[in-house]
Amino acid sequence: MLNHPTGRPTTALPASGGILMSETATGQLAASGQSLVYHEGGIDFSGQIVMPNGTVSGGLIYVPDWYGIYDYPLAEARRFASLGFAVMVVDIYGAGVRITSDAEATQASQFLRDNPRTASRRVQAGVRAFRDIVPEAPFLAAVGFSLGGFCVLEMLTDAPLVHGAVILSGALGQPDGDYAAIETPIRFHHGTRDAVADVARVTKVMAWLDAKGCDCALTLYAGAKHAFTNPNLPSGGDGWLGYDARYAGEANAATESFLLSLKGNTGALAA
Repeated sequence: MLNHPTGRPTTALPASGGILMSETATGQLAASGQSLVYHEGGIDFSGQIVMPNGTVSGGLIYVPDWYGIYDYPLAEARRFASLGFAVMVVDIYGAGVRITSDAEATQASQFLRDNPRTASRRVQAGVRAFRDIVPEAPFLAAVGFSLGGFCVLEMLTDAPLVHGAVILSGALGQPDGDYAAIETPIRFHHGTRDAVADVARVTKVMAWLDAKGCDCALTLYAGAKHAFTNPNLPSGGDGWLGYDARYAGEANAATESFLLSLKGNTGALAA
């Protein structure tokens, strides 16, 4: 399989296992391979569902990087499903939009970074549509990877729709942003050589969260670059992003442990 420099495989997405429409899906059981179509701001979005083989232990929203929905976030969804999570990979760009180059990814992602409330509303719409089709999930969590980390934080600023979140290599922070309103427990995993959001920006975000007593923790990985947990990326070299086998397993294990620890958290969430 060939890969773009970003680690995005050139293979096509797997065939859909069916389509659920958010306005008629309530009460229907989700199945792996299905698309969940929902609406926000006059645009149709199509999240991808991955279900566990057995009992649903929790619901998980996975918000992907600047390439949107492709093989890597779907592989991550399957990993979390193996832990018992019902997972939806959130569509952040719109149904049928598939990014094929870094230039396209830059343009599409910059729109969301320039319009953080739009990013927030798109994730909120995905969460609300997803929870309607997994009513058996005792709790909801979110994982945001790269751009997805930015989107998750913006969502949590406006609406506490999940019981906990993990931010992996988050493309964090607007220059004038303020995340002090967030109270949702969050775990951050970030490389010290991350060129998308440097350590100073990440620690500023942590200071905002700490000011309100948010249950948050930051783990820094010395020498790790942006997206260091993605095994499709090259290791080493002088690029601005890359896989780091020294730390990827540790970050993944910590992510899984935190998500599973939320099992007893069934507190009320925003409507």
